[in-house]
This record gives sequence, structure tokens and C-alpha cells, in this order.
Amino acid sequence: MTGYSMKHVLILTRSQDSHTPPVVEGLQHRGVRVSILHTADFPEAALLNAQIGHGGWTGSLTYQDQHIPLESLTSIWRRRPEKYKASGNYTAGEKAFIEEEADRALIGMLESLVLQETFWVSRTHSVRRADLKALQLSAAHHVGIRVPQTLITNDPEAVADFYEHCQGNVVLKAVAQGTIKDEEEQIERFIYTSQVAKDHLADLAGVRITAHFLQEYIPKQIELRVVVIGRQIFAAEIHSQHSERAKIDFRRGYSDLQYHIHALPNEITANIFKLVNYFDLQFSSMDLILTPQGEYVFLDLNPNGQYYWLQLRLPELHLAEAMADVLASPKEYRL
Repeated sequence: MTGYSMKHVLILTRSQDSHTPPVVEGLQHRGVRVSILHTADFPEAALLNAQIGHGGWTGSLTYQDQHIPLESLTSIWRRRPEKYKASGNYTAGEKAFIEEEADRALIGMLESLVLQETFWVSRTHSVRRADLKALQLSAAHHVGIRVPQTLITNDPEAVADFYEHCQGNVVLKAVAQGTIKDEEEQIERFIYTSQVAKDHLADLAGVRITAHFLQEYIPKQIELRVVVIGRQIFAAEIHSQHSERAKIDFRRGYSDLQYHIHALPNEITANIFKLVNYFDLQFSSMDLILTPQGEYVFLDLNPNGQYYWLQLRLPELHLAEAMADVLASPKEYRL
């Protein structure tokens, strides 16, 4: 970053993101300049000028009274950016084209700054690859972490067979994000993990509609949320089994939950770092189960997941500070 002595972090996010302010505060405390771009505002409310020459991309972003020289950026945090939705009287095909052009131009240009030594948490292709739940399970198994027996299918007969194989202890989950958004009504429905009951097998015709993700139900002593930020790892116990509404999916009953710090065994810690390294991530939030027999079982990971709610409940988990560390000093804190 020739000509720029001050560290400069760009945060790609959306409006009203609670994770951004504490990290911004931590970065500013470390003497780092911070710029924020709500990616859904580009191109209508943000201006990009970029040219490539012998030294790579040069130019700037102008947004909300911020002038952001591209060559000044030392780190970029991909914190849940939101895609632009084109306004105006366009056909559906024209809107899709305009939106894709904007996204590919902005992200592609920013991604290319890696070649100019800009550090990312985490790179776009790494996040998208790590979002594939089937690959997560395979990778976790490969590095030595137990995973539940799992079936992905759109075959009704396979569902019935899997149910019998697991002696009726089966849960159904979403393969992807687990939300249904209705943009016209501006509502969002969550798809929670749910137990499959015997009477659900009476009519499985709907299984043919799309892929279904089923797992054996693993008894829980406690649930764990593990957060990896660069070389730092944090684990929180989530006590949910005393609550009927939270015991299958703790998201159904946040007010019932109890939290404690958890010390992971060295072997599990090492395997988790192997998993995060496999996906070339600098951040990951993941869910595990500790069984009554004391065995750790991997459920899933989110390469761009929520974590700050844990720090609000357990202030000794310095998660925002860890994110500020890795963005401000990647050579010291990056994986």
C-alpha cells in the first residue's frame, strides 16, 4: 500500500448491523481508519472509479461523505454484505442483469486487491464454498470430528428407510439458510430444526418437491457455539435441555437459555482450526453438541455468522476485540 502509512479497513455490510459498531470502536481505538459501505447502496448511492495499471487497481469509492482510495485499503471485512436491488421501471431480466453487473464489478475489483496485499475476512469464494452444508460435514469428518448420520434426498422411500434405521430419532433441517422471505409482504419466516414424527411418514409426497436434509437426533448434554477469529478461538456453552421449546433448536427459546464459558480439549481445538483452514476462512461461527457421554459432535458452521450476542451475555468473550485485532494486525493474528 505504497504512499499510505495509516492502516485502513473497509467493512462491507448492511444497514442496522449490530456487529459493526463495536468492531469500528475497537479499530479506531487501535488507530485504524475505518470506512463502511452498505453494499446494497451501490451503484445508486455510491460512486466507484477504478482503473488497472502496472501496479494493479487504483481509484476510489465515494459513499456517504467518505472518500475511500482503493490502494489505501489494508483489510476488508466481508460482514454480511447485501446485494443491490435495482429500482426503476425495468423488466425482470433487465433488473437481474443490472444487479449482477453491479455485484460482480464491485466484489471482483475489491477481491483483486488481495494481489496488492489487502487482507480479507473472509474472501468471497471461501465464504460461498464454506456455506455448502454437505461439504461442511464431509470436511469435519475428514479432520476427525464426529458428525451425525445424515441423509440428503428427495426420495420418499429413502426418508422412510432412514427413519427406521435411526429408530425414529430423526430431525429435519434446512440445507441452506433456513429462512423464507416474502418481499411483497416484507416478512421473513424461519425454518427451525424439527423432530420427524411417525405420523409424518404417512404422506411423504412433498419430499419430491426439493432436497431434504435429515439427521439422526443426537442427545445433548450441552450445545456449544464455537467462534474462530483468525488464530483466536472462543467457545460458549448453551444450556437448552431444560426447556421444551429450546431443546431441539435453541433459537426457538432464547429467553430460556443459560450460558457459560467452555474450555475445549486440545484435540478438538486443533481439529476445528484444521476445518477452518480447509475452507480458507479467517472467521467461522459453528455449532457443536457435547453428548451425555462427553463426545463432541459437529453440526454446522456459518462462515459469516452472528456472534456478538454471545459477548453481550458473556462479556469475558472478547469477540469484537478479536475481530478488531485480526483486521488491524493480520500478520500477527491471521490464520
